[in-house]
Amino acid sequence: MEATPRADATAAAPRAAGLTRLRFFFIAWVVLYHLDLALDVTPELPWLWPVLGHGYLGVDGFFLLSGFALWLGYAQRPPRDWPAVKQFLVRRLAKIWPLHALALLALALLVGLALALGISIRAPDRFNPGDLLLQFLLVNDWETMREHAWNYPSWALSAEWAGYLCFPLLLSALLMLPRQAAPGVVAAAFLGLCALSLAEPGNGLNLTLHLGLARFFLEFTLGLALARWNPASRWMLGLAVLALPLGLALRQDPLAVAGLAALVALAWRAPAATATPARPGLLLRLGEASFGVYLCWIFVEAALVGVLRLAEPALAGRVALLVVGFLANLLAGWCAWRWVEVPAHRWVLKLLLPPKRHGYSAQQVADRLAGRG
Repeated sequence: MEATPRADATAAAPRAAGLTRLRFFFIAWVVLYHLDLALDVTPELPWLWPVLGHGYLGVDGFFLLSGFALWLGYAQRPPRDWPAVKQFLVRRLAKIWPLHALALLALALLVGLALALGISIRAPDRFNPGDLLLQFLLVNDWETMREHAWNYPSWALSAEWAGYLCFPLLLSALLMLPRQAAPGVVAAAFLGLCALSLAEPGNGLNLTLHLGLARFFLEFTLGLALARWNPASRWMLGLAVLALPLGLALRQDPLAVAGLAALVALAWRAPAATATPARPGLLLRLGEASFGVYLCWIFVEAALVGVLRLAEPALAGRVALLVVGFLANLLAGWCAWRWVEVPAHRWVLKLLLPPKRHGYSAQQVADRLAGRG
């Protein structure tokens, strides 16, 4: 009887098309939320507020999805020894850091140019060298900063990096538990979110520089445990249909997050969700570009601030700016993904993870010399 080949812990994790498409909806929600903060559309269109006013929960969707997807990718090939852990971390760093560093450099150049031209900058204290270094090293969400600075959306990226560093240990701990314990872990993480939502009254789970890591790890763990549990679709469908709208309507973020977790599980179970089509559609491409969209928001915001300094548009004008800003952010993010993130990812992997050299055993050498191989 042949032994089952062991999964390669150093290979890239597989991608699921259904989960990748869901990334687009999460990033769209986040971008629309930030656009509304800049343009004040919902005060005059309050019927949009239950959705746009909670768009920060799109980040929670990403945290859940991150844990869920990493379980799918590595549960059968956990990185346990140092070479496997190192390769896992290099792969994750190659994915997130080059575009982050380039966006930060571009923003620093933009701020420097504005100062050189005498253009006033709102809250210039935010752009100081110390905070720039913290962001560059991706430790800006580790309770190291009190106020947002530079490319402030990178707080979530810093939290993700902390999760990647801890992932091998979290995965090992979850693998040691029986599958029957996974619902208990999900419930414990949900209760933790309920408690966390009371930490800053009025903010719900909109916690970033302070308690952002707690928010991340609870949802990251919830995603991991949910994938380990793999509950029936009918449960997840009912939870998504009820919990998400109720959470938004009642302003109960943990309930909305439960609905988002159900959406993640449903996206995984959807027909053809586990296969990437030969010709990816628009939603799939935009989902792949979601990281670039997220990091490019700061430049769209800078352009909007410039427009609003020159004019005070009425509601119709602000709605038009919201639509244009949204499309511009998608386009900028797609370009960043296509021309920076993907090639930089490949370059870093080629630099830090050179291809393995497959040697031959003594028997293989003898067989080749004898003409048998």
